[in-house]
Amino acid sequence: MYEMIADYKKSTYQIEQWKNCLKNGKKVRLDVTNYFYSGTFEVELDDKEKEELLKKEIIIINDIPGASCMSLDSGCDYYDEIYKKDQYSEEELKEINKLLYCDEDEDYNSEEEYSLDTDLLEKNGWSMDDTIYGFDTGCELELISD
Repeated sequence: MYEMIADYKKSTYQIEQWKNCLKNGKKVRLDVTNYFYSGTFEVELDDKEKEELLKKEIIIINDIPGASCMSLDSGCDYYDEIYKKDQYSEEELKEINKLLYCDEDEDYNSEEEYSLDTDLLEKNGWSMDDTIYGFDTGCELELISD
């Protein structure tokens, strides 16, 4: 059993994938990415898996069977983006933005500054489908039990 951390600070990320459905039935996904100063994960590896993992330059932790998040420390950057945004018409994008940022009785105004609110997302029918963890860099491993 190993404790795994990124080999550079500010390289650990978490992507929440939120899903919803438009009035026309088209599905939409929102990716909310948070970067952290550091993060610690627990992984069980044999010698071969350890060797292969240490060679990687980018690591998607969800691809490591049995890996678990121990801690994420000090959020340092944040992005949200509509997945494959260019596949939606202008009208669909307006509906998506309303579902992201407005109560049902409000209209979306592209001139206004909005911030994402998970309570409002849930109220507007969004559900978090998956959470992806990873490093934009390699990793360091520390043996914590045999």
